[in-house]
Amino acid sequence: MASDMRIVVFPEHGGSAKEWRFARHHRVWLSLGGVAAAFVIASFIYILIISFQDVAAVSKLRHDLSATLQTKVHNRLLKRRLAADQLAKEQTLTQVQAISTDLQHVTGVLNLQLASTGTALPNLLSRLKSIKKDLPVVLTAAEQRATYLAHKPDELPVSGPITSWFGWRPNPFTGTGREFHPGLDIAVPMDTPVLSVGAGVVDYAGWKAGGYGYYVQVNNGYGIQSYFAHNSSVIVHVGETVHRGQVLALSGETGRSTGPHVYFGIEYRGIPVNPWPFIHSNPVSVN
Repeated sequence: MASDMRIVVFPEHGGSAKEWRFARHHRVWLSLGGVAAAFVIASFIYILIISFQDVAAVSKLRHDLSATLQTKVHNRLLKRRLAADQLAKEQTLTQVQAISTDLQHVTGVLNLQLASTGTALPNLLSRLKSIKKDLPVVLTAAEQRATYLAHKPDELPVSGPITSWFGWRPNPFTGTGREFHPGLDIAVPMDTPVLSVGAGVVDYAGWKAGGYGYYVQVNNGYGIQSYFAHNSSVIVHVGETVHRGQVLALSGETGRSTGPHVYFGIEYRGIPVNPWPFIHSNPVSVN
């Protein structure tokens, strides 16, 4: 039979020693207690690890929800503004169409009445005077429309594959996390001419901090601004009036860039919009 376990403690400065004896069953309980303590500590560490993982998961979920919410709010605000502009445009077009119909009607009446005995000429003259009064409105609306079409972006500044679209994307430098990309990346060779997408006035031309490199921004009017980044050089200057198709810069990879390309963006009333559907639509009122 195994002997009892003895623990003797001798005081440092003299005195009588103290002795404890542990029978075999006591040692068993001590061993079990040690195992239990180790289990509790291991469980606590495991819970801590799981908790940190849960915190990371919750943080990622919160970030994703925030990004989704920002996108929805941005799209909703933009839709409201575009709807209001579309309504104003439709009202103007309705007015122009009504006057155009009147002109066609009067032309038809004139042809008929000139072939008649001329007894209804006073009514015809009265009608012509009314149309003459409205004619400046028609001409003004037509001029406004032509000016708007000359300024509205309706094409890409270069020809090449789109390598990054408008919206949320993985970070192109780290491959982790997400960032909002408020424009289009168009891959082209170095020093490709970057063309203006609509008439306007240059309000920025030169180096721009924040990763843009050599940057050109054009105020196209009607609340529209178009901009072009990562160029190798800038050709226009601030205050210069430009027309559609004019060379603004030469493409490059300056600033925060992974290779030669043109970063093309559009803002409408201060809000970044997706250039691709914008250049293929007609969202702006000419009034």
